[in-house]
Amino acid sequence: MAAKELGNYKRILEELEPVVEGLKRLITLLGLPASYSHTLAIMYVTREQLMIDELSQLTGYARTTLFTCTNTLGRLGLVNKRKVCWKYAYAPLFKPSRAIMSRFHEVLEKCKATNKDLEEIHRGGLKSDNEDRARKILEDLTEIEKVPSKMVSK
Repeated sequence: MAAKELGNYKRILEELEPVVEGLKRLITLLGLPASYSHTLAIMYVTREQLMIDELSQLTGYARTTLFTCTNTLGRLGLVNKRKVCWKYAYAPLFKPSRAIMSRFHEVLEKCKATNKDLEEIHRGGLKSDNEDRARKILEDLTEIEKVPSKMVSK
């Protein structure tokens, strides 16, 4: 990236600092570390493919931190990785809601399967101390299941 482009990105990031901060807070709610949230927020605001060196200059994070961050974000389906001139460039997915909703579906399916197993065990009869434990676990999972159920149904 030319120095002019990098300067342009820095100017954009300065002007849109409140947006970057808001995105960081929102992304952090997904359970991602601050470095991941900051990197992803910057990628969303710049809306360009960026290489690790460019991300490092824009975020202030070390390249090793960014390699870990971008690989994790890629596995979560939030970032695309493409080879450009012998190096990798990273770009955010502009429809992250699909990846997030997919994760909610996965959580919901796992909760349902675990609830079903617990209900079968509970119906089969347990010792009194294990029965109480299984009932509490079932109640907890039922509460957990409500969250992705509401998200998926909207």
